[in-house]
Amino acid sequence: MNRCFCILAFLFLSPLLCFSQNRINVWMLSKQFVALDCGIDFNSGFADTFSVWKELEFFATNASICDSIGELLFYTNGIYIANKENDSLKNCNGFNPGYATDYYADDGLGVSQGAIILPKPESNSSYAVFHISGEELDNGSQLQPLHLRYSEVDMNDDNGLGGVIVGKKGVSILNDTLVWGRLTACKHANGRDWWIITHRWNSDLYYKFLLTPDTIIGPMTQHIGSAIIKDDIVGQACFSPDGSKFGYINRNYNFDYMEFNRCTGEFYNHVNIVLPDSNLSQGISFSPNSRFIYCNTYTQLFQFDTWSPDLAASMILIDTIPFVQPGIDDWFAVEMLAPDNKIYISTYNGVKAMHVINYPDLPGTDCAFERKGLTLPTYNLYAIPNHPNYDLGPLPGSECDTLYLSNIAGSENSFSFRISPNPSSTNINIVYNTKETCFFNLFDINGKTVASVTLYHYFKNRLLDVSGLPGGIYFAHISCNGEKIWSEKVIVQH
Repeated sequence: MNRCFCILAFLFLSPLLCFSQNRINVWMLSKQFVALDCGIDFNSGFADTFSVWKELEFFATNASICDSIGELLFYTNGIYIANKENDSLKNCNGFNPGYATDYYADDGLGVSQGAIILPKPESNSSYAVFHISGEELDNGSQLQPLHLRYSEVDMNDDNGLGGVIVGKKGVSILNDTLVWGRLTACKHANGRDWWIITHRWNSDLYYKFLLTPDTIIGPMTQHIGSAIIKDDIVGQACFSPDGSKFGYINRNYNFDYMEFNRCTGEFYNHVNIVLPDSNLSQGISFSPNSRFIYCNTYTQLFQFDTWSPDLAASMILIDTIPFVQPGIDDWFAVEMLAPDNKIYISTYNGVKAMHVINYPDLPGTDCAFERKGLTLPTYNLYAIPNHPNYDLGPLPGSECDTLYLSNIAGSENSFSFRISPNPSSTNINIVYNTKETCFFNLFDINGKTVASVTLYHYFKNRLLDVSGLPGGIYFAHISCNGEKIWSEKVIVQH
């Protein structure tokens, strides 16, 4: 296809392809040991760079979040948290305890995607920060993450500047030998809750958590993909913008591609590709339309087409940076899709620029990759903000899309339903009024039926014993004449 035609087509179609990402409109950046730092503001629709004086430095871990209109709320380097005024967030000291915090105290946690910030479901002011902490192994010869931790930030604290909630700071939710970084997240199919993904070190095991308004469910586990080997401290994980695909790249030139079920949290259709480059693998990202995957080593940038019947065969080399000095300053590091629908790639050693994929929805070199395409006012080293797609909505037609089903049936049928107590540890009482016999089914988060009861029309209530079910979130469906007419979330809490 003619390149000019492709770009024109992209420009006309771009309003359909883009997604509003006000939550990621301000990127804070920096290079160690440089007093004046920089950032990027996308609120104008374009990448506007700026300089800023701040004390918090980034090495590799970088996570931030804005409010719904694009104003910066807070950001973290995995060691400290700063508010929008670039001062320490109230009660943030020691939020990520461990040896690594002391080791990286001056620079920020030295691992890509070491933290991620998520709006707490059904809250206008609370934010969940998931972060890893590291300890010494093998008599001090190795640093390794041993905890996935959770901290909660209340933006109503400190006159609107925010603060870490006492009692919800650095809470360990997983204790195991974990991979360095590569924390990522994706919206559940209900469009409200969040899946959080991490990985066990030296294993093919993924850990998954579900963040709901009331609790954190997990860990759930799945063996799939490549084993992450010892000393694998670089790499990146990423979901596609539509949440249906997942990519994971690790240092030994390994690229894992999988599809993702947003309802159950399961990965499937795994494909492994060994990149044709002996240099360490670094970054990965998806195009705005979720079709193309971009992944890089230190010196090479590749594009893959997920619409191709053979993903490996679809590989196109986009650019190569010479593996010689002074090329080290240009080396590719990590990638991130921005609100302007461009993909930005940080540099490995830090320069006053970032690489840019200008039209990532276009195939091959039509993507218009530009080496050092964005000039920065000062240096940035490696770090780039770790962002999920905050705007991903419910998956239409999904069995887990229960939040958007009407719980009020047509008045001509005179249906009414209510369950209590909720949460429950013993029995739930189903109170109903119907003119016909209906059926109550309880499903776990994987869509498996765990309990059923018939709602005879001549009764007004039925009891369901849930004492034998594991604690967690379940979904109740009521159907009459084969039609689902009511749904509700049920919490079993022991």
